[in-house]
Amino acid sequence: MLVECIFNSGKDLPIDSRSLNETDETDYSFLEIGVKYLVYGLMFYSCRIDYLICSGKGKPIWIPANLCKIIDSKLSSNWSVCITHLNENYKVLYDSFNIQSIISYPELVTSISHYLGIIERESDDMKRFFLEKEKMDRESDHVIN
Repeated sequence: MLVECIFNSGKDLPIDSRSLNETDETDYSFLEIGVKYLVYGLMFYSCRIDYLICSGKGKPIWIPANLCKIIDSKLSSNWSVCITHLNENYKVLYDSFNIQSIISYPELVTSISHYLGIIERESDDMKRFFLEKEKMDRESDHVIN
């Protein structure tokens, strides 16, 4: 999946799609308007979808889909799904943040410790993410600089 950044400010998020205490001042300036990003996962809230991308600094980060437009909607053939409220390990994401489901590479949706390791930038989890990213990059028809 390929998206293009069209906004990079919290003020560009519709009020009804904000979560995690986002405000007009929420800073997404690490996103570059006009730049295309490959998507490595989808996270569904009740009010919006987030994309897992790699920022310009090469770090994986979840961003609101409202900040982008879809250029290519093709999903990775290796993705799996986790319905959070039906999975005892992921239920905390549903209860705490109202995350409904996550779609991504298998380890991200079957290992809550890996999911958290990505968020917390744990070395082993970052290595695993970048191995999966490399596979998805090779599968993609798009070249991202």
